[in-house]
Amino acid sequence: MAVTFTPNIGLAKPTKTELALEWARNTKLAEDNNLIIVDKMDVNLITYTPAIIGPTTNPNQGVGVKYGEYFEVQGYIFGLVSFQFLDPGVAAGTGTGGYGLSLPTLVDAAFHNVGATLNDVPGTASVIGEGYLRDSSSIPFSGTAAVDVVAVAGVHYARLMTETYTGKTSNFWGPGVPANVATDDWVSASFFYKKA
Repeated sequence: MAVTFTPNIGLAKPTKTELALEWARNTKLAEDNNLIIVDKMDVNLITYTPAIIGPTTNPNQGVGVKYGEYFEVQGYIFGLVSFQFLDPGVAAGTGTGGYGLSLPTLVDAAFHNVGATLNDVPGTASVIGEGYLRDSSSIPFSGTAAVDVVAVAGVHYARLMTETYTGKTSNFWGPGVPANVATDDWVSASFFYKKA
């Protein structure tokens, strides 16, 4: 049986003659292609230790867990980052603007608009994902947020935008917005961007 491969991703496909004989329906073409896809998409998750910064002074997550992981496919980064705040030692930090959650690699500034500061106006930077804020003491201060990207001192950070919050006092999740971080609060963000 003759098998050819598509030129761009190498999936098995029948010849015109075999297709006419309903080869695709009577063989294991789908199973073969699934194995090829799994083999090509077999990516290794890479863990990294993310940092969190504040506009003036950095917050302190206390003894909480921080976690980051990502993988790369053809120059694009897919990943997630999360922080738990847990006493003793939780502190909100200070300043006007949003917190920054460090990304594992630099973002391609020719492909994405990368903001220059933690308090850049929303819309200046490209949205690269979405996040979730969990305020353990107040359900109204918990919710989803868009994630954009800014550069500070040569490192690229994700910022969570609180545009969906009722009564918000800032555009970003940061010191005191929507509430000061406290023990058992969580933040997480997923991201997708072109690597520099």
